[in-house]
Amino acid sequence: MHAITVTPFFFGNLPPILFPATACLAALLAFYGWLGLRVSSRAVLKTQPFGPADIVCAAILAFWMITVIHRSLHTPPVVTLSAILGNSVVYCAILLGIYGVMGFQGNSALEFFGLGMKLLPKSVLTGVIWLAVTYPLILAVQGTAQRVSGNGDDAQLIVRYFLEHTGLRQRGAVIFMAVIVAPVAEEFIFRGYFYGVIRRYGGRIPAILTSSLLFAAIHAHLPSMPGLGILAIILCLLYERTGSLWAPIAMHACFNATTIAILLTWPEVMS
Repeated sequence: MHAITVTPFFFGNLPPILFPATACLAALLAFYGWLGLRVSSRAVLKTQPFGPADIVCAAILAFWMITVIHRSLHTPPVVTLSAILGNSVVYCAILLGIYGVMGFQGNSALEFFGLGMKLLPKSVLTGVIWLAVTYPLILAVQGTAQRVSGNGDDAQLIVRYFLEHTGLRQRGAVIFMAVIVAPVAEEFIFRGYFYGVIRRYGGRIPAILTSSLLFAAIHAHLPSMPGLGILAIILCLLYERTGSLWAPIAMHACFNATTIAILLTWPEVMS
């Protein structure tokens, strides 16, 4: 989800505020980088024994996503009510496929991803706290990226659809997709599966970078990629710190819910 749109500027006429803003962003990155190192030192996530079948499944899924990303560069996707519902069905199919591949090998996805109900309350609270702490960084990176892009009409298609369609069915579908389906499915796929498999065979840093880049790119919206990339990295660190996918699911859901709240309260901000 696109967090917030700000008025852009062009490199040909850089305002004086650019320089202190850049310094503030650098300070934010340094501060959160320090926090990230502290979190990494206290990671509790265990390396799960994903097997060869998981490597093949993750590779096929990644290749399919890359083809979708490539196609979207030439033919921008069209957001309709049918497309939103169709995406929800595709997400469910992918989740069932992953669950089946892991189950075929005698592994439990719920156990691997720390999705036990006992972990739910604490993990959800942790996810909400992490969003409150890291939201300034996400907004700063996203705002800077959108100013540098110099694009005056850079709202995500799903944001435009929400603003232009005020019907209960259309907005209800977007809210359900953004707050329920996408957080569960995307965390299961990107943090739970992609990150877990790459971490198992390639290490933590390559797993964070690869899964976060794919997560940002699959949204098919170039101006949002820096902010989404930072969000994805934070979600990986949160998963590492808690060992439960409930935490990133909660943070992701709250992030999207915050965007929707802004759309409903101050729609002119996204115009």
